[in-house]
Amino acid sequence: MPEGRDVGSIYRLLRERIALLDYPPGTLLSENRLAREFGVSRTPIRRVLHRLEFDGLVSVERGVGTLVTSVDVRYLKQVYDLRLALTHVIAELDPSLVSQDEIERLRQLLTSTRTLAGTGDASGLARAYLYFNETVTRAIGNEPLREIADRLFYLTQRTWLEALPALDWDHEVETVCNEIEATADALEQGDMRAVADVRRHYMIDCIHRVGTYLGTFDATSEPS
Repeated sequence: MPEGRDVGSIYRLLRERIALLDYPPGTLLSENRLAREFGVSRTPIRRVLHRLEFDGLVSVERGVGTLVTSVDVRYLKQVYDLRLALTHVIAELDPSLVSQDEIERLRQLLTSTRTLAGTGDASGLARAYLYFNETVTRAIGNEPLREIADRLFYLTQRTWLEALPALDWDHEVETVCNEIEATADALEQGDMRAVADVRRHYMIDCIHRVGTYLGTFDATSEPS
């Protein structure tokens, strides 16, 4: 059992579990159980859960406890619209320093993600995309914008994972690989406008694919 983990690492791990559907919507998150798992008191766990509540990933129900939230389709559409709007801001930022080592790790991630073709390993593909998103988010030089973009990403990520079994698996793997490759190329050139253009294009494409799964979710833009 992990001992004495800090609040930040517990928060990131629980957020990842929610994003990967290890904790599906409706899961009850027990303060006592989590405190035992991480070897801490209930106080830091409470702080983590409050932060996840602020993120919109959990809600506190009186008499029940802390539950992982479900995704409201109308709200999801609004989140995607905001994420798209933010890509225009990202394009105007000065590129921050993204190390060559990080770009090389993206290339390695691309290689490993390609091996997922034909496997149907939804969790593996989602985990690869989480790591990819972390790298892209680090490239945003503006810290408040980086925090907002990261929070909005986690509000939408679960829906794509939920939709994966109904989508064309090999097309999803190919799409993720293409996005990773195009982003790595743009980061290597230090071109934040290109990074933003890649993110916007693939986000709109994802909106259409997830919208097909949801049925009532219409995108307002077309992929370029």
